[in-house]
Amino acid sequence: MTAAPESPVTSAAVGAVSRADRWRPSPTTVTRLAFFALVANIAIVASGGLVRLTDSGLGCPSWPNCAQDSVIPTRQLSWHKYVEFGNRLFTYVVLTAAVAALIGVLRERPRRPQLRRWAWLVFLGVPAQALMGGITVLTHLNPWAVAAHFVLSMLLVGVATVLWWRTRAPLTAAARALHPLVMRLGWLTWALTYVVFCVGTVVTGAGPHAGDPSAKRIAIKPGSIAQLHADLVMLLVGTAFALAVAVTAMGAQRVVRTTTRLLLAALGFQTAVGFAQYFDKLPIGLVELHLLGAALIATASTAVVLAMSVADAPAAARNVTRR
Repeated sequence: MTAAPESPVTSAAVGAVSRADRWRPSPTTVTRLAFFALVANIAIVASGGLVRLTDSGLGCPSWPNCAQDSVIPTRQLSWHKYVEFGNRLFTYVVLTAAVAALIGVLRERPRRPQLRRWAWLVFLGVPAQALMGGITVLTHLNPWAVAAHFVLSMLLVGVATVLWWRTRAPLTAAARALHPLVMRLGWLTWALTYVVFCVGTVVTGAGPHAGDPSAKRIAIKPGSIAQLHADLVMLLVGTAFALAVAVTAMGAQRVVRTTTRLLLAALGFQTAVGFAQYFDKLPIGLVELHLLGAALIATASTAVVLAMSVADAPAAARNVTRR
């Protein structure tokens, strides 16, 4: 009996599956995709800052719709709708970057299981942030919800940094273990960074840039909480400086010395911007720059811990050949 000829549709489908199976991203491609996800997570911090600083937080007064019966802005809403809706649309850029990074990690061969959990976290962070953003709108920009939204953003920037850094693991192999006290100092610096972020959100919650003129503020004197924030920043700068001196004095690997110095430089710049905005009565441009600086510091402080952790890894573990 003669077999029936294969249909063109079936042949095309098999060919498409075959091409998909053949696509395997190189380690360089995976690193680039992870970097794109990191940049997107930093960029949306700046985008969200513009929403708050232009009093556009309730430009779309509903969620997930912009207006009560419309996904997109309607004529009845003010110009603030374009700022808020633009920020919502940018979420899809972040989602695209997260999905691309996740697919790249899952398709890479040989597999690197340590990357997968971080790729999934970067991806799951997008709906988590969208949900948190919805809560801030539905609570009419409750300052504590806004604060949680920002802290979650900083954590996701840190997670995206871990993913990007670990895709470059072969480039960051270290040659010398670090003293345990230096490692603890590095972790202390990282922890203080997020303490400063948390207190900074309270400063924002008590300050003038509420995101909407009708939004409630935290019942605390802005000057008092700003002073605490400044004191913690000085402690963080001092800790980062001590860490930079320690890794330089002990001759740590170049990547460790470089990341600690970059963190210290970022903190110095951020401190200058912070004082300038305080004494200049919080101009929008400087506040936006301060928000972007916070995201960069989240990246730098995470990179410091990652660089030190690689340096502290046992030599046998660093020299394992992947199959």
